[in-house]
Amino acid sequence: MMTRKVFNKRTPAEGGKNFIALPNDACHYVHHEKMSADKLFLYALIIDYYNLEEGFAFPSIETLAVAYGKAPDTTSKHIDDLKAVGLIDFPYKGRYVPLIPLSATEFYAEFPEAFTNYQTAFRRCETRKADSRERARLWREKYAD
Repeated sequence: MMTRKVFNKRTPAEGGKNFIALPNDACHYVHHEKMSADKLFLYALIIDYYNLEEGFAFPSIETLAVAYGKAPDTTSKHIDDLKAVGLIDFPYKGRYVPLIPLSATEFYAEFPEAFTNYQTAFRRCETRKADSRERARLWREKYAD
């Protein structure tokens, strides 16, 4: 197997490679009930298809579905979800405009239920970490010399 280089996020286009820009502020959108990491990938695809001269992205649903790895009906529903949370607009069918995501403060103010979801996920994570530390402590207590 060939050795692969470590990705350098400071120079992503090194070697003439192309990358899709995904704004960091989009990450907190996963806490909205209509959103998922998959849908953020769809948002990134729309960003990638965006044509600066035309002012919108215009891939067909079928083209997006192939790139997204989902059925056209699913892709269409997910596009509606992206619009519902304000990540895209489509002035008319088949024309998509990716919008700049809200900051975390703005997002959670507009979607307080997403902040509740975030807090629940955070507490669950903290509980798992504490439980893991306690299991390790008990193991050391039992088996350490």
